[in-house]
Amino acid sequence: MFVQIVYDCCMKTINISLPAELKNQADELVTGGFYASFSDLVRDSVRKTIQRAKYDLWAKQAKLEEKNGEATILSSSEDIEAFIESL
Repeated sequence: MFVQIVYDCCMKTINISLPAELKNQADELVTGGFYASFSDLVRDSVRKTIQRAKYDLWAKQAKLEEKNGEATILSSSEDIEAFIESL
């Protein structure tokens, strides 16, 4: 009962359209045991996309900071250790 209540309050249902070949490939992953369900596959894919986007944003910000002279360049393990100790 508690699990159903948590699931109902936290999960949203969406509808998506996929090209037939993409849906077939996704179904093969589920049938092959890589995912328990199509929903699990979609959730995992969305999580990974969000994580990649975060890294891309961080890299973009780092490049901007370097360009503006605001970045600290760490080119050796000693530089890294000294920077961590300074935090």
